Amino acid sequence: MCRVRVCVMAAVLVTAAATAQQTPVIECESAATVDAMPTFVDFYLHLRATGDSLAEAAEAASTLKETLDGRLQAHQLSPSEVIFSGVAIPDANEQKAHASARLRFNASPFSTAEDGAKMFGGLCDTLAVVAKELGCMLEGPHLGTTDAQTVEEAAIARALEKAYPAGRAVAQTMNAQIYAVEKVEIRELVWNDAENIAATQPDIRLLTCTAKLRVSYSFASANP
Repeated sequence: MCRVRVCVMAAVLVTAAATAQQTPVIECESAATVDAMPTFVDFYLHLRATGDSLAEAAEAASTLKETLDGRLQAHQLSPSEVIFSGVAIPDANEQKAHASARLRFNASPFSTAEDGAKMFGGLCDTLAVVAKELGCMLEGPHLGTTDAQTVEEAAIARALEKAYPAGRAVAQTMNAQIYAVEKVEIRELVWNDAENIAATQPDIRLLTCTAKLRVSYSFASANP
């Protein structure tokens, strides 16, 4: 379920035809923000292994899967998905090897439960302990939704819808009317950066997607 907040920007540009072959257009800029609830939260564990040789460092990095599985069981953690990277050797001149794992958890319990914030804090605390036990760097949380494309399309559609009244108003002041959408330019499509929200974004109950468009309308005199 999505809620919608909309802001229509006041920037309107009218371009007159320089020649008879050019079509006059009205350009409107609009923005719309759509809210969505997080469906997952990701954490990353990054292991930086060293050794007396690159072979030894690579072998140590390759144990991340086995050791992480054991730590997750010990702490009774059940991610919905765990994905491991391959072993990376960033520099052949140094005895270092890297490996990473992404842990994905269902965000619904944290988003809907009354004590969801406390539960979420507890998960972060536990993963910090796991990272320390494994000698890993912990990255996250990163909140997201599996329905990102639908949310983005809704933000774009809403911004496009809200651009039209401004364009129509400008056309009416010139005793003209809009007869076609000439061009739609997506100037920006960003997550969790809504300008009219003062709180930190995202949070465990809210993701935002903001679409900013420039829409060009063809217009002609209402009384040819």
